[in-house]
Amino acid sequence: MLGHKSLVVGVLGAWLCSGVVPGAVSAAEPAAPVRQAAGEIVWLDTQLGKLQLYTDHSQGTRATAEYSITEHETRVTDQLDQQFLAITDLRAGQHVTIESRARGEEQLATKITVEPSSAPLFQRAEGTVESISVNPGTFTLKETASPGAVGMVSVFVFDPKDIVVMESPSLQPVRLEVQPGDFVKVDYVVSDGRRYARSMMRYAALPAPTTTTTTTTSTTTTSQ
Repeated sequence: MLGHKSLVVGVLGAWLCSGVVPGAVSAAEPAAPVRQAAGEIVWLDTQLGKLQLYTDHSQGTRATAEYSITEHETRVTDQLDQQFLAITDLRAGQHVTIESRARGEEQLATKITVEPSSAPLFQRAEGTVESISVNPGTFTLKETASPGAVGMVSVFVFDPKDIVVMESPSLQPVRLEVQPGDFVKVDYVVSDGRRYARSMMRYAALPAPTTTTTTTTSTTTTSQ
């Protein structure tokens, strides 16, 4: 009988030391599966933490995928994994491979591998549209924030079938309805001395400042 009690105490001691309770089930959830997609960056905004990709398909068709990007959760590297890059080094027009996992209803880009390219990288300009013509595919922009180009009126060309137009803050492509007076940000590439616009983000017009007029009425009292 004493030997039986010693055996029970020994087994309980082993359970307590190991931290394993009989019948306990691990509550750890399986990690979200990692997805991978390759394609061309069509638009990104590091402040909003958003990136849109034209994904490549074997059938030759292309689709648009959207990812969330953050400074600390998205690792950016080259194909040899030798360069230390950041999301601010990404540019529209780059061909990349993205590894992502689901986070709620979004896809968080955990790793972005940038592929080498001889094609010129996209640049960005912003300002107010002064004129636009869809048929020839041209518009003029009075730049407001481009280094060394503030106040300049620049001419851009575009293909109405290929240009991507979005409206902040929805980030969803919309029909080409840009009009003179709209404030836009344009991603473009310079080729043969011309600026070819690839994507455009249109922002809501700022409300006109209100002017308040104060009328002061004075009263004169005459003493008798």
